[in-house]
Formats: sequence, C-alpha cells, structure tokens
Amino acid sequence: MNTLVVLAHPNPQSFNSAVAQTVKDELEKRGDQVKFKDLYAMKWDPVLSQADFEGFHNGKISADLMAEQADVNWADVVIMIAPVWWTSVPALMKGYIDRVFSLGFAYEYTATGPRGKLGGKKGLLITTSGADEASANANGMMASLKRTLMDGFFGFCGFSEYKHQNLFAVTIVKDPDRQQMLENIRGLVRSYT
Repeated sequence: MNTLVVLAHPNPQSFNSAVAQTVKDELEKRGDQVKFKDLYAMKWDPVLSQADFEGFHNGKISADLMAEQADVNWADVVIMIAPVWWTSVPALMKGYIDRVFSLGFAYEYTATGPRGKLGGKKGLLITTSGADEASANANGMMASLKRTLMDGFFGFCGFSEYKHQNLFAVTIVKDPDRQQMLENIRGLVRSYT
C-alpha cells in the first residue's frame, strides 16, 4: 500500500512528531511504501497566491504543487498529523490543503454541483489537543473538526473513507499515558490502513 504522511508541527521534538514517527514505523514494518512530508522542515509555502489561483483555472500549475499532487495521486491513504489550535489545524496544514487539494485536481464543479475526484482513497486525520475530551466536546472543537476537515475536506474531495482520531490532554498527561497513546496509534494504523 502507498501512504502519504503529512505532519504540521514546528517542534521536531513534539509529541506530534512522535506520533508521526510511530505511524511511519508501523507502516514501514509491514512493508508499505511511505512518503513523509514534514511541512515545517520543508518550509512549505502555505499562501495560496494569485498565480496558484490562476493556475487552477488555466492549467499552469507550479512545480511545487505538481509534485505534491503527484504524491497524493500515488497514495492509497493520506494521513495528516497536527495539533489542534483554535479548534482547527495550524495554518501551515490548512495552507497545504488550500494549495494542493485544488479545483480541477481534488474536486470539480458539475451541472449537479461539486464532485470530489479522489475516490478510492482513504483519509486519516490524527490530531492532538491540550483539551480533555469533555472540554473538547463541550466547546465545539470536535464538531468543528468534523465539519471542516472530515466532511468539508476529505468528504468534499471524494475520499472513499475517512477517519479522525484525536489524542486528548497531551500537555498534562503523564509519560505512560503518552506511551499508551502511541500504542493505540500503532493499533489504529494496523486496523485502518
């Protein structure tokens, strides 16, 4: 299986980085082909420019976007890993989505409305939050992620299947709890991808 893993966290020593490494290790252990993108290390430009926007309409896509879109096409599974800040993922991940999953590539408009073009792919969003589960549900964070990223992104782009896993209260739990979270991620990778 071909899997694209996309990480957005500024600290290479973060728990998000540990999650990403766990995902990568588990995939490689079973022989999957993995392409790994650390958006901060890549110094990814998240700004959807006028040239990008025009390119979506005239077919003149920049080289960086063509390369990323080729990797998405190659992938059977797209896994995105990021913290939750202000009820969403960091701007860098959102900018990756804005630029890469573009009109004409990830979706199109038809006489009957929008149609996703990435059918046959599975999506997995793994997020971390400082908020515990009760707080994240009470303040609308989980509903926001479902609406904007699960349904509004994966669903809109036509992914055949998509799932979200949030790891709660990572800033306050003890190390054994974090280790258990990583073991749970291993199990999720084995069962879902």
